[in-house]
Amino acid sequence: MFGDFLGTGRPQLAFWNQNAKAIFLATIPSPPTTEPWPATKIFQGAAGEPGGLYPEGADAIDVDGDGRVDLLAGNAWFKHEGGTTFRPIRIGPIGGRIAAGQLVAGGHPEIVIAPGDCTGPLRWYSCDGDPLGPQSWRGHELIRGDVVHGHSLALADVDGDGHLDVFAAEMAKWKESASVPDNPDARAWIFYGDGRGGFVTTEFARGRGFHETRLADLNGDGRVDVLQKPYTWSAPRIDIWLNERR
Repeated sequence: MFGDFLGTGRPQLAFWNQNAKAIFLATIPSPPTTEPWPATKIFQGAAGEPGGLYPEGADAIDVDGDGRVDLLAGNAWFKHEGGTTFRPIRIGPIGGRIAAGQLVAGGHPEIVIAPGDCTGPLRWYSCDGDPLGPQSWRGHELIRGDVVHGHSLALADVDGDGHLDVFAAEMAKWKESASVPDNPDARAWIFYGDGRGGFVTTEFARGRGFHETRLADLNGDGRVDVLQKPYTWSAPRIDIWLNERR
């Protein structure tokens, strides 16, 4: 994830070293083709991943309203405290895919967390007090029950009503040696937001494998489309879902 997390006026690259369970922050040299980019470890430890799995997920947004972009990763956001020191503030119990945006008008941005390579809840978190306090973050379920390998999570205004919506989807197959899907009934959803914390849940697809799905206007018509790829389900393939909203 790129962002000016140090407040220098130039972006840096934050990335996980998953086996080390650590986040590194790399400054971009000039010229950027210089190798290697100098990197500093800014975090090491648990980030809401279940036992035996690796931490993952990253996003960037100004969480506390101080005018500076903050790093979000795993199940926490990271407050820059000077130099290369960052303080992790826990948002929810699990980590995985993480995305942030203004789901409710006004106040601090909301944060959505989905399980990436595990099974767990899909929740959005609102801040009811000081964002520096873990107790201020309150979780709200988007669906009842767990999401299975929910390795797709994205926020965008899909229906064009001016409010952010949530796209989330499950993987269908992750064991590369398996001949059949691990999760043949894999689901994908769009949760249409009303800007007040309410969502209309729609099932976008079922029985397809989604992995690292992206939302963007792919054909230039001003509407948000869906770019889908699988992990190992029916791979290699790419599917484009055009938004034909009228």
